[in-house]
Amino acid sequence: MQPLYRSQQTKPIDAAAADYLQIDSYQLMQRAALAVYRHLPDCETLLVVTGPGNNGGDGWVLAELARQDHKKVLVWALQKPATLSGDAAKAAEDYQGEVVYAAPAEPDQFDVVVDALFGTGLSRAPGGLYQDAIEYINQCQAKVLSVDIPSGLVGDTGVAYIPTVQADKTVAILNMMPGHITADGRDYCGELILDRLAVPERVYADIDPSAYVLKQAMLNLLKQARKHNSHKGSYGRLLVAGGQHGMLGAVLLCGTAALVSGAGLIQLITTQEQAPWVPVHRPELMALGFTGSEHQIHIPPADVLILGMGLGSSQWSKALWQQLMTANIPTVLDADGLNLLADCDEAADSIAVMTPHPKEAARLLNCAVKDIQADRIKAVETLAKRYQCVVVLKGSGTIISDGEENFICPYGSADLATAGTGDVLAGMIGGLMAQGFSALQSAQMAVVWHALTADHCALGRCLTASDLIRHLPEVLI
Repeated sequence: MQPLYRSQQTKPIDAAAADYLQIDSYQLMQRAALAVYRHLPDCETLLVVTGPGNNGGDGWVLAELARQDHKKVLVWALQKPATLSGDAAKAAEDYQGEVVYAAPAEPDQFDVVVDALFGTGLSRAPGGLYQDAIEYINQCQAKVLSVDIPSGLVGDTGVAYIPTVQADKTVAILNMMPGHITADGRDYCGELILDRLAVPERVYADIDPSAYVLKQAMLNLLKQARKHNSHKGSYGRLLVAGGQHGMLGAVLLCGTAALVSGAGLIQLITTQEQAPWVPVHRPELMALGFTGSEHQIHIPPADVLILGMGLGSSQWSKALWQQLMTANIPTVLDADGLNLLADCDEAADSIAVMTPHPKEAARLLNCAVKDIQADRIKAVETLAKRYQCVVVLKGSGTIISDGEENFICPYGSADLATAGTGDVLAGMIGGLMAQGFSALQSAQMAVVWHALTADHCALGRCLTASDLIRHLPEVLI
């Protein structure tokens, strides 16, 4: 899987790459700028906006390449060459074209604008001239290409400051960062391209990644033929519990998703009144009714429990929660199950996977949602370590962590922001666990499968959770 690195790791990666290529740092800058230049859209006129550091240096080199390629080039330098240092100063000195130090009067005269303002280490919102420059870039009608990362976007976290460059294309050199694909990253990067400059990953293999990018290829495990000599018990017994009065749909979606993901036998626990309706909606699912606190429910044998979808917080909910969380069944905890967990002094050892969205994660960590979104990797790692389980932090660039390693899904879209899709995901994770995959494997494969199915459907804002379940098989064909 593709590793992702934090900003503080950029310098050692650059040094390792230069050493491997047997070149100095300025020659590496020249190679990086050439790589970015090769990804420029077709154009005749080009504005390159440069900042103070090596990202700006890349811009100066790229501008000279464009000038030598007979393009009409203008550099808008937000820091004068005399104030630059190191490789950036040399790059500015080598540029032989036109330079301005204020915003060009006619923004629509350019075919392409290159954003070379800030690199990957930005730690505060752009202000002053830099804020004005980003707002200018965003007002241009030209295509925008960002070097390494759109200026204003934090590479470590994916937080987009106000303002942030809205790029049509981003070319990352040597390595990618979490901020490219989680939180606001996908909204600002446009088409994301990684150019390794012909440097193999093994060159900086001793630098620990912050996370890894999940890939579609992991679904190949689900395409393998099953043994003919098997039966439904070979693929797991699953218990799905939740659905207080009026919320039957949540457990139906979850149970159906588990069924379609390949689990062998599934039983639903819901209210006594709703239980008879389960086989009417889905005859493959069995149902048990739970009356409430005075009723000790018979818990059937199960390999995996999925708990929380539509569970609520009533006395009925808490009684069911209490009985099932003491049953010592490997558990996927979702939705209201997470909210009830947040109110507990002690967590059960049986929790194998939890699937919070940012608000649920904030309740579990007793903080604000903005704190979760400010560093999604830190939040998911903290939860995984605290509860000693695999955590799936849902959202743009869903992150999975087991407390040791982190994985980010680059697929999916806002089409999934609709009622019931989280119930479907929980069902898929539990269904895969019931078939014998580990908690981490199940979470990884389910998240990728879930996201790719939404992309495959191409239903846009018309996508529903039921559509998602219906199209799951098509991704595995």
